[in-house]
Amino acid sequence: MAQAHRLRTVSTVNRAYSTDPHESIDAIGGVNPDHTRWRMTQDAAIAAIEAGTDRFLVDSGGVIVSLVVHTHKGQKYLKQPAAPAA
Repeated sequence: MAQAHRLRTVSTVNRAYSTDPHESIDAIGGVNPDHTRWRMTQDAAIAAIEAGTDRFLVDSGGVIVSLVVHTHKGQKYLKQPAAPAA
Protein backbone atom coordinates (compact mmCIF):
# COMPACT_ATOMS: atom_id res chain seq x y z
CA MET A 1 0.00 0.00 0.00
CA ALA A 2 1.36 3.40 -0.97
CA GLN A 3 2.01 5.97 1.73
CA ALA A 4 -0.42 8.87 1.62
CA HIS A 5 1.20 12.16 0.66
CA ARG A 6 -1.71 14.36 1.68
CA LEU A 7 -4.33 13.94 4.35
CA ARG A 8 -7.40 16.00 3.57
CA THR A 9 -10.22 16.53 6.00
CA VAL A 10 -13.56 16.52 4.23
CA SER A 11 -15.92 19.22 5.46
CA THR A 12 -18.39 19.33 2.58
CA VAL A 13 -19.97 16.61 0.51
CA ASN A 14 -22.02 17.65 -2.50
CA ARG A 15 -24.59 14.96 -3.10
CA ALA A 16 -26.17 14.01 -6.37
CA TYR A 17 -29.85 13.17 -6.20
CA SER A 18 -29.79 9.48 -6.97
CA THR A 19 -30.43 6.22 -5.18
CA ASP A 20 -27.43 4.53 -6.82
CA PRO A 21 -24.51 4.46 -4.35
CA HIS A 22 -21.94 5.48 -6.98
CA GLU A 23 -23.98 8.58 -7.80
CA SER A 24 -24.72 9.67 -4.23
CA ILE A 25 -21.55 11.80 -3.90
CA ASP A 26 -20.84 14.36 -6.60
CA ALA A 27 -17.85 16.12 -5.01
CA ILE A 28 -16.03 16.56 -1.71
CA GLY A 29 -14.19 19.55 -0.31
CA GLY A 30 -12.53 21.06 2.70
CA VAL A 31 -9.96 23.55 3.93
CA ASN A 32 -6.18 23.13 3.59
CA PRO A 33 -3.80 23.91 6.48
CA ASP A 34 -3.05 27.28 4.81
CA HIS A 35 -6.81 28.07 4.99
CA THR A 36 -7.37 27.80 1.23
CA ARG A 37 -10.41 25.82 0.16
CA TRP A 38 -10.24 22.73 -2.02
CA ARG A 39 -12.91 20.84 -3.98
CA MET A 40 -12.60 17.59 -5.89
CA THR A 41 -15.01 15.51 -7.93
CA GLN A 42 -15.74 11.98 -6.83
CA ASP A 43 -13.86 10.60 -9.87
CA ALA A 44 -10.75 12.67 -9.07
CA ALA A 45 -10.88 11.61 -5.40
CA ILE A 46 -11.16 7.94 -6.38
CA ALA A 47 -8.15 8.31 -8.69
CA ALA A 48 -6.13 9.99 -5.91
CA ILE A 49 -7.02 7.28 -3.38
CA GLU A 50 -6.14 4.51 -5.83
CA ALA A 51 -2.85 6.21 -6.74
CA GLY A 52 -2.02 6.49 -3.04
CA THR A 53 -1.43 10.25 -3.23
CA ASP A 54 -4.32 11.36 -1.00
CA ARG A 55 -6.41 10.13 1.90
CA PHE A 56 -9.72 11.81 2.70
CA LEU A 57 -10.77 11.91 6.34
CA VAL A 58 -14.29 12.32 7.71
CA ASP A 59 -15.77 12.35 11.21
CA SER A 60 -17.95 9.27 11.68
CA GLY A 61 -19.66 9.55 15.04
CA GLY A 62 -16.66 11.15 16.73
CA VAL A 63 -14.15 8.77 15.11
CA ILE A 64 -11.99 9.97 12.21
CA VAL A 65 -12.08 7.48 9.31
CA SER A 66 -10.76 7.50 5.74
CA LEU A 67 -13.12 7.40 2.79
CA VAL A 68 -12.74 4.17 0.84
CA VAL A 69 -13.45 3.18 -2.75
CA HIS A 70 -16.16 0.58 -3.34
CA THR A 71 -17.66 -0.87 -6.50
CA HIS A 72 -21.38 -1.32 -7.21
CA LYS A 73 -22.56 -2.79 -10.50
CA GLY A 74 -19.14 -2.12 -12.01
CA GLN A 75 -19.07 1.55 -10.97
CA LYS A 76 -16.62 2.89 -8.38
CA TYR A 77 -17.83 5.24 -5.66
CA LEU A 78 -16.68 6.74 -2.37
CA LYS A 79 -17.94 5.27 0.86
CA GLN A 80 -17.58 6.23 4.47
CA PRO A 81 -16.91 3.11 6.55
CA ALA A 82 -18.99 2.67 9.66
CA ALA A 83 -17.42 3.91 12.88
CA PRO A 84 -16.12 1.07 15.06
CA ALA A 85 -18.42 0.08 17.93
CA ALA A 86 -17.45 1.59 21.25
